Amino acid sequence: MTNEQQSNVIRLEADRILNESGLMEALNRFGKTLVHGSYALDLMTWRDLDMYVETVDWSESRFFDLGKAIAACVQPSKMSYRNERQGETDHLPRGLYWGAYAGLFGQTWKFDVWALDAQQYRQKQEAFALLAAKINDGNRPFILSLKSELHRHPEYRRTFFSVDVYEAVFEGIRTKAQFSNWLGERRGLRYCFD
Repeated sequence: MTNEQQSNVIRLEADRILNESGLMEALNRFGKTLVHGSYALDLMTWRDLDMYVETVDWSESRFFDLGKAIAACVQPSKMSYRNERQGETDHLPRGLYWGAYAGLFGQTWKFDVWALDAQQYRQKQEAFALLAAKINDGNRPFILSLKSELHRHPEYRRTFFSVDVYEAVFEGIRTKAQFSNWLGERRGLRYCFD
């Protein structure tokens, strides 16, 4: 199966999860919801959905109600909670977060749901629109190829991210070796991707 075919298979599963499980409907009951990331860019290489819910002064109690709604829809085996309004981790938004893992369609799916204030929600939309405008038929195969090869690396989503792959490809990077050099030059990270 090609990377593009795999992306299509994963995206169709995601469509079913969002619509048939009632997840989108449930999230929208709590606020305007944006499905973001690889799903929205049509660049899926692994089973992960990123979602932002616009909030107005949410209490943790209300956010836990959202967690119950997520659990009712996808029946996760594991859920984790973060309060980044308190934690303030550098690369994360200032909001409340649910991470969930669920077995669906015989596969493990990961869900990242952030509750953000209106300003951060708008900033995410604007940044996403700028990123999406750079993706085209010429660079899409290279992005899918690199993401497919790198997403299992232990530091992926810890020290380097999909956005690094996108930016590198926009700058002409096409191989894992080139990406390794790019990470070293841009981010000071040294990895050997075999």
